[in-house]
Amino acid sequence: MSKPLTVLFYIAYPYYFPHFLPIGRVLEERGDQVRYILSTQQNSVLMEEIAQREGLDYGWEESELFDSTVDAIFFANFFESIAQISATTLFMDHGVGTKHCNYARALEEFDIVLVEGEYRDSSLRHAYPAFAHKLHKVGFSKLDAVVHFSEAEQTHYQEKYHLDPSKPTILYAPTFYPSSIEKMAMDFPQDFNACNIIIKPHYLSLHRKRYAKQQARFRHWASYPNCVVCESSEYSLVPFLHLCDVMISDESSAIFEFTALDKPVILNRFLKLRWSYILNPKKLFNRLDQGIESYRKIGDNAQSYAQMVTMVKANLQYPERYHAIRTAYTQAICGVVDGQVSERIVTLLEEP
Repeated sequence: MSKPLTVLFYIAYPYYFPHFLPIGRVLEERGDQVRYILSTQQNSVLMEEIAQREGLDYGWEESELFDSTVDAIFFANFFESIAQISATTLFMDHGVGTKHCNYARALEEFDIVLVEGEYRDSSLRHAYPAFAHKLHKVGFSKLDAVVHFSEAEQTHYQEKYHLDPSKPTILYAPTFYPSSIEKMAMDFPQDFNACNIIIKPHYLSLHRKRYAKQQARFRHWASYPNCVVCESSEYSLVPFLHLCDVMISDESSAIFEFTALDKPVILNRFLKLRWSYILNPKKLFNRLDQGIESYRKIGDNAQSYAQMVTMVKANLQYPERYHAIRTAYTQAICGVVDGQVSERIVTLLEEP
């Protein structure tokens, strides 16, 4: 039997946890030593709360990343001092989708680069042939937790958020900018009073002063009895991917996570834009992920709030409408969804 590995996960932001935890659990089950290094730059209080809640072995000292006894370290962002690390370094982006902005430096500097599906694998091999040997197509580890979501976990969240199990549940998961939040109706929950509504904001929407108008809307919506607005302490989208029947989003890569479970999504195309973006459309073009354009056929695209309401109700009634295209796009974007992604990553790491 080979000796246990010492593996670190570098957590720069709270939303890295859902990608790393399934891998860490598999390593622990195999007897490997796992430790999470938390960044002190931002969200440190929340990250420590999460680490304690999950029962993790964690620390704050980045000096541990340079320990010569460490076998491997996982990152979800570029690390400036990567060249000084002696351990095997692995990069996996924190979001699934079509963006490639994080990969150029990652392929050059990291030892192993993990990708999800055929889209990123083939396009990166074409764009960076000199580093193709570093690419490994494994799937999307975050979805392992959804596949293995237990009945006990489902009951816990239904009770926690007072969800009526006899009603369908809508998930609204907008990004912070550009976003449809300010263009959603003030009585949004009332328009779906026959449904449970869960709103899962981006943490920047909840904490940055410039998004005060978004925060005001969240507070108003939370006053409706059928609507729950998640706090930032609810760091993971995983429970809601499992619990909800339809997702409303806009420019978030979470649409691919939801459709990977063969569930319908509505893409809001009515976005609140700052004047600088209206006056300079090129600026908006550069901000948005243009690669997503060919994948917008994954669900209904709403050009107005009223159209969105109609589309959500239609998808609740006929959720199978986009089944074939969801299946094809999931294979391309997320890869295989079988609950074994973390196992494949750990097997790759343990190969001589």
